[in-house]
Amino acid sequence: MPDSCCAIGCTNRRGDKPGLCFYRIPSEKENPERRRLWICALRRASVPGENKQWQPSKYTRLCSEHFIKGAKCDDPLSPDWVPSIFSHIPATKKRKREKDMERYEQHSRMKNKRVEEKKKKDAVDVLLDLSSVPDAGPAPPAVDEQQCDNKPCKENIARLQRECNDLREENRKLKEIIKSGTFDELAFEKDDEK
Repeated sequence: MPDSCCAIGCTNRRGDKPGLCFYRIPSEKENPERRRLWICALRRASVPGENKQWQPSKYTRLCSEHFIKGAKCDDPLSPDWVPSIFSHIPATKKRKREKDMERYEQHSRMKNKRVEEKKKKDAVDVLLDLSSVPDAGPAPPAVDEQQCDNKPCKENIARLQRECNDLREENRKLKEIIKSGTFDELAFEKDDEK
């Protein structure tokens, strides 16, 4: 059975227009409040001869043309959380919903920007904390520590000393970046190890 839109006055059917999506009405179990809002937005008349409100079945679908951005959104703060573009809605309300969407998108962009700035600030704080730790030279062997005489042990010690020196050098470079004030994404671009 092909899907058709349940909105009054909408004749869209699956396959009629490329890019047209169809959405189920939210279920009573998963999100009763959202379901109630969708049913209210549809403004379907009550069942003739009976005194109860129209209820969608599990096969009822609503097309994407009834959402401001052309798709439902699962963020409850978004104007597209509930469909709002219908033939029974006056043009002034449609324009208001579009303005609401613009405000929502602006708010989302600002929120994402604040999150990114906080991440950068936290990273700088961590690096500054690391830069305040004094460089330690190689620790002298303890008096009671037994010296290693076999070849595998000496190779392992040499490898660990090289690794320690490499880490010191990387730490020195990071301190220079922080002090120069060029700590941004470009400073780390093309260097996966940083």
